[in-house]
Amino acid sequence: MPESVPDPILIVRTALAQAPTQAPPPATDLRESRIEEFLMAKSIAPNSKRAYRQDLKAFTDWTNAPWAMVSPRLVAQFKEHLLREKSGQRVLSDASVRRILGTLKNFFGWMTRSRYLEFDPTLEIELPKLPEPEARSLPDQAVEEILAAALSETTLPERNLAILLLLLHGLRASEVCNLNQEDYDGTRLRIRKAKADSKGTVPLNREAREVIDRYLEWCKAQGQAMSPDSPMFVSYSSQNAGARLTYGGIRTLVDKLRERTGINFTSHQGRHTFATNHVLMGMNPHHIMTIMRQKNPINFRRYTKAAEQAAAESEFYKFEN
Repeated sequence: MPESVPDPILIVRTALAQAPTQAPPPATDLRESRIEEFLMAKSIAPNSKRAYRQDLKAFTDWTNAPWAMVSPRLVAQFKEHLLREKSGQRVLSDASVRRILGTLKNFFGWMTRSRYLEFDPTLEIELPKLPEPEARSLPDQAVEEILAAALSETTLPERNLAILLLLLHGLRASEVCNLNQEDYDGTRLRIRKAKADSKGTVPLNREAREVIDRYLEWCKAQGQAMSPDSPMFVSYSSQNAGARLTYGGIRTLVDKLRERTGINFTSHQGRHTFATNHVLMGMNPHHIMTIMRQKNPINFRRYTKAAEQAAAESEFYKFEN
């Protein structure tokens, strides 16, 4: 007889206690981490880092493609996106498009050199060509009116006149704000903090030296701190009295003088005026660049164009009957 099949035995299994589930760690955004690594590798000022980050964000906001999947075609499409129009008007200027694409090319060049990518997808992308910049110097009459208004129509004439004369010596507004009293030796200024690390010294003409000397005597009479590391220029506003003057304070001064004189000018035009006037007077352009701490001869050419035009016209009239 065949053996009988035993009845099945049912085994009831109890559910094993499960460990509480944990959410997986968030995935690392390699796009963002590469950007941060790129910025750490660059020797640039905080403001420049912010600008680079903003330019690259324009690209990462436009596409979710990982860096390794970015192709020349995708970059070309991004360029077309930057050049788009809205209601018949360009959304971004050529200068903005050139800056964003330039930052992207800089970034992908670094990615390739760092061996994160095998090839640079931006190599064949051409940047928009920009017209040669023009100098925006102020006429002598406008300068005289602005200085006169600073003396007669502002509440702090000693300080304001000193600020304007330093701007007219080629200093940027931020450089004026960063000056300490020790940076003036009675003849020249030492620029310790400047855009693109353009440090150096700036000689002052007799008028500027006399104005600065009178201003510092006035500061002493006002009870202002007179130690070497004290700011040369401080705010006298109710909110920031005694604090170092900021770029906003110089902008407020310029706005007030624009209103008083009717002359539409900016603080940076003092720098343009300094360069243009000295080129026209025949000063060696290399020496002017040194005083202005200007590193790019292409950007400086805007100032020499006026002198070249004047020289060309003078030569032309020699041959007139």
